[in-house]
Amino acid sequence: MMQERIIVNEVGLRECFQKQKKIYSIENKLELLDGLILSGLKHIQLCSFVSPKILPQMADAEKLYFSAPKLENITYSAFILNVKGLKRAVNCGFKKLETSISLDDEYGLTNTGMNDKRALNELNKISDLAHKYDIKLRIGLQCAWGRNNKINIQKITNKIDKILSMDPYKICLADTAGFAKSDTIKKYLEKIIPLIKDKSLVMHFHQTQRGWQENVYAAIEMGIREFDSSLGGEGGSPFLHRSKGNIPTEELVKLIDEKGYHSGVDQSGIEKTVLKLNRILNKIPTSTIV
Repeated sequence: MMQERIIVNEVGLRECFQKQKKIYSIENKLELLDGLILSGLKHIQLCSFVSPKILPQMADAEKLYFSAPKLENITYSAFILNVKGLKRAVNCGFKKLETSISLDDEYGLTNTGMNDKRALNELNKISDLAHKYDIKLRIGLQCAWGRNNKINIQKITNKIDKILSMDPYKICLADTAGFAKSDTIKKYLEKIIPLIKDKSLVMHFHQTQRGWQENVYAAIEMGIREFDSSLGGEGGSPFLHRSKGNIPTEELVKLIDEKGYHSGVDQSGIEKTVLKLNRILNKIPTSTIV
């Protein structure tokens, strides 16, 4: 009997390095990319196209794309927040992009400098151009489980209605502040899954004090078959003080395979790539690398 596939989207090359104070080289990122590819990851977010004045860690986005090996079975994507970022990505040759809009107004202003009305207007422009350029655009909701206060489910479904009118490739729910719990995940999904119908729904969880595993279990039980994760659990929003790292790719892969699903990722390979990341970030001595 063939095991059911769960897609793992590796976002560490963006999530990890955008949070670092030090700016790391293209060579560092390509070394990790090589490890991700050899581990069997097929969906890899390379970078984000944002202002280099705000996030200089991502100023090498174009160079990284053109330096990355182009392989038929590997899909690269990039994160964008505005039309300018989309045009930069299109000029490189990206055919798959991710963007998102915040459900928390204060965080949205901090993250993008746009209030909700302006952000929605920008999102419409992004969507129109994505269709024009035949780009697969995934639209996400930041702070889906709140930032300081709980988000009303009606606010979420109203926003999803607006997103659906843009006909995105996929929709993502991001627990930016790490407040999601298994029971609220199930309550959300009971309302959202019937609403989005044939659209795929992706979960972007961050680590929490109570652990993230139960959140993944709950989402899988509700039918979710695609998750974002970050090598070594690195990441988190640079504009949210309490934002913890993303769920670790190596642990997510282990969980998926132990639950009887198929991740398609080699556990040994991804663990060796985590060791490379730790060496690059000076988290462990170089001599321990195998």
